[in-house]
Amino acid sequence: MNRTRILKPAALAALVLAVSAPLTAQTLAPSPKAPAADGMVSPGEYSYTSAQKDMTLHLSLSADGRTLYAALEAPTTGWVAVGLGSTRMDGAFMVLGYDAGGTPAVREDTGRGHRHTPNPDRILTAQAVRETPGKTVLEFALPAAPHAAASGLKLILAYGRRDDFTSIHARYAQVEVPIAR
Repeated sequence: MNRTRILKPAALAALVLAVSAPLTAQTLAPSPKAPAADGMVSPGEYSYTSAQKDMTLHLSLSADGRTLYAALEAPTTGWVAVGLGSTRMDGAFMVLGYDAGGTPAVREDTGRGHRHTPNPDRILTAQAVRETPGKTVLEFALPAAPHAAASGLKLILAYGRRDDFTSIHARYAQVEVPIAR
């Protein structure tokens, strides 16, 4: 037996309003609170949080908008990486990190094609990477200006299964985050 359900006028109006209401996208805005680069993300520590595939990206801008704070949580006991300034490896400024048995390693690279090489100059103002059972967290801070364009922040996120800077990623995501000005 086929039953057709008819909505009452009030319910129909509420449904139409809910469907036609604009979706508000989360934007990255300056925050008075500066996250600590300690390899752990606390609830409310970052002003922007976004799930990307099976990774979680956290971002904050300093109150004056000059410093970008970032964290990436990934379900791996290997390396994690955030690339800034592009949604592709080529040309992206990349921060890679892993924790090998309690010995953290963080490196700043530039993407070249499908590879990356270490930068001679270091620009991070804070950094930490920590591995817990089944998860690695990379946190860092750096000057926002070279990476955050007027249209927003372009990022690539990735993680691998090994504690090194050369093995291929197991997962990656491309992200564009609007910035409130």
